Amino acid sequence: MTQELSSRTRGAQWYFFSGGPGTPRYGDDPTKHAVDHDTETFVREVLQNSNDQNIDGDDPVEVTFRFVTLSGEDRREFLNALQWESGLSARIATISNYDHSRGYQRFCKRLEDPGAELRLLIVEDRNTTGLTGEWDEDSNFAALVRDELYSSKQEDTAGGSYGLGKSVLWTFSSTSTVVFNSQPVDTKDNQQLGPRLIGRTKLPTHEQDGSTYQGAGWLCQTEETEEGIRPESLWGVEAEHLAERLHVDRPATSGTSAMVIGYQDPTRDTRPKLEDLANEFLEAAVKYFWPAITRGDLRVFVETPEEEQEADVHTVSAIRPFVECYEERHIENGSLNSPGDVAGLDVPMKIPSRSDDRETPDGSVRLAARLASPLDEDTYLNHVALFRGAGMVVKYYDQSRVAFGDRNFFGVLACGEARADRTIKSDAEIDRFLRFAEPPEHDEWESTENLRDEYQRGFRKAIDEMFDTLRDGLRHLVARSGHTNNTLSNRVLKRFPIHGNVQRQNRVDSPSRVFEIKSSSSFQGDHWAFTGYVSPEEEFEKWTAEVSLTGIGEDGSKQDEVPISSLTADSEAVTVHVDDSVARIVADGDAHKVKFHGKSYEIGSGAFFSGNVGETQLEIKAEMETPAGD
Repeated sequence: MTQELSSRTRGAQWYFFSGGPGTPRYGDDPTKHAVDHDTETFVREVLQNSNDQNIDGDDPVEVTFRFVTLSGEDRREFLNALQWESGLSARIATISNYDHSRGYQRFCKRLEDPGAELRLLIVEDRNTTGLTGEWDEDSNFAALVRDELYSSKQEDTAGGSYGLGKSVLWTFSSTSTVVFNSQPVDTKDNQQLGPRLIGRTKLPTHEQDGSTYQGAGWLCQTEETEEGIRPESLWGVEAEHLAERLHVDRPATSGTSAMVIGYQDPTRDTRPKLEDLANEFLEAAVKYFWPAITRGDLRVFVETPEEEQEADVHTVSAIRPFVECYEERHIENGSLNSPGDVAGLDVPMKIPSRSDDRETPDGSVRLAARLASPLDEDTYLNHVALFRGAGMVVKYYDQSRVAFGDRNFFGVLACGEARADRTIKSDAEIDRFLRFAEPPEHDEWESTENLRDEYQRGFRKAIDEMFDTLRDGLRHLVARSGHTNNTLSNRVLKRFPIHGNVQRQNRVDSPSRVFEIKSSSSFQGDHWAFTGYVSPEEEFEKWTAEVSLTGIGEDGSKQDEVPISSLTADSEAVTVHVDDSVARIVADGDAHKVKFHGKSYEIGSGAFFSGNVGETQLEIKAEMETPAGD
C-alpha cells in the first residue's frame, strides 16, 4: 500500500462487497454449523483464543466477560453510533423475510418495542497481542476480521489450528455483528498507535438498492487501492471516541475487546437472567481452564451491572479433586490407600517423524490419580482430565470401567508443556503433536488431516498407544494399595519403562534399569501355565523375586488369586519356595538371567479361571527387593 495510490474516507460507515451475476450465494455463516454452540462452547472457544494470544512475561492473560443492557435513550444513542439506520437496518429487515432468518425477525420485532432492552456482551482481554498486522497480511487482524476457516496462530502450543473458535462471537449475536476495539502490542512493526476499532457483520447474501451483496460487511473507513476498495480500521482519537459511544472502550493495556451485539444463546428459547448467565460463565471457565488458572497463566472475570466475580477453581466443587490431583501429580511411590491420596507415573509416548523428515524425541506424559472421597462431588467421578500446555481441558475421559469396588478416582493426564514446571524438547514436540490431533471442536485427541499433513505414518498408532497405556497405567494406580507394594502387572510392564519395585539402601539413578522382567501365561485346559525370566542389570549380593497369579476381569478389576502348584528355575544359583500360592525365588550374586516356568493347580472348566473371560483376565505379579543392609 502506498499513499500515492490510495485515498481513505473519514469517519465510520458500513461497507459491503457486492457481487456480479453468477456470484455464489450464502444462506448463512457456514462456521455456525461447524461446532456446537452453547454457553460452555462459547466460553471455552473465546477463552482459548485469548489465552493463545498471551504475551511472554510475568503477567497472566486477563479476560473479562462484561454484560451491558441498554434501553430507552441509551439504546437509541448506541444504535446511532452503530450506524444502524444507515448501514444495517434495511439489510437485516430484508434478510428477516427469508425462511432461514427467523432469528433476525425476532431481533427486528424486539427493536420495534421502544421499551425492550438491548443486551450486549463485551469480551475484554488484557496482556495479549491485540489485533496486529494489516488487511493484506497473514496477521491477527486479518484472521479475525477478514478470513474464514483460517487461523494465524503460529505457536506450536497454541490452542487451535482451524480458526473456527472465533465463529462463536457472531453465532451468539442476534444480528451476526461484532465490534472490535484493540490496543495492539507495542512493536516496531506497528504503523499507528492504538486504539484500533472495526466492526464486522456476517449476513446472508441479500439484495439492496438493485445490487447483490455477499453478506460480509464492515463498520470501517474505506480505502481505495490498486486492488480496489478495502475496509480499514479507525485509529487513535477517532477510534477512541466511537468506542466510548459504543460502550466498547478499554484501558490502554494491550489486548482486544470484542462486543457481541444482541447477545443470545442460540440453543435456548428464552433469555436467561444475567445473574444465571454469570454463574454459567464462571463454571464453564473453571471447567475447561482450571489448569491455566491454577498455574497463574489466566484470570477470568464476569461482570454484570450488579457485581464483578472472578473464576475460582476452589468454588466449583466438581473440579476441586482434579486440581488437587494435578498439584500433587509428581508424588513418587505414592499409594492410593486413603481418600484424597494421589499417585502418579509417567506414560511413555513415541511419535513419528515430522513430514519434513525431522526426527522427534521420545518423551512421556504424566498420569496421576486421586482416590475419591465420599465428600467429593461425583459429576466427573472416574474421569481423567486430558490437557496440554495451552492449559485447556480437552476432554473429561470416562474410565469408569477401571474403577472397582469402592476405589473410585479422579485422574489427570498432563501432556506436553503441562507435564512439568520445566519444559524439555520432548514436551514441546508432544504438545505440538497433540495440538494437531485436535478436531475443530478441540474436544478430543484423534487422527486428523492436520496430523496427516504434519507427521509421517504412525501418528494414529501413537495416539492409540498413548490411550492404551493410559488405561493400563490407571488400572495399576487404582489397584495399588499398601498390600500390593507398588507392583506393576505383566501387561503394564510391557508398556512402561519400569520393571518391578526395588527397595535397597544403595541409590540407583533409574529404577527402570535395575531389573528386567518378562513373562507370559496361557490356559492349558484345566490349569494355567506360565514362563518368564528375571534379569538384574546391576550387580547385587542377593536378590529375591516373588511370582503370583491374579485373575483380572474384563473391566481390569482384580479378582481371586490363582493358586500356584509349582515353579522351577534354570539356574543353580537360586532356590525356589512355593508357599501359600506364592513362588519365591532367592538368588545370589552369580544369578544373572534366571528363567522360570510354572503352573497353577487344576482349576476346573466351570470356574472363573477357565480361560473364557478374555486375554486380560490373568495378571502375573513380580516383586523384587534386596535384603536390608545391602
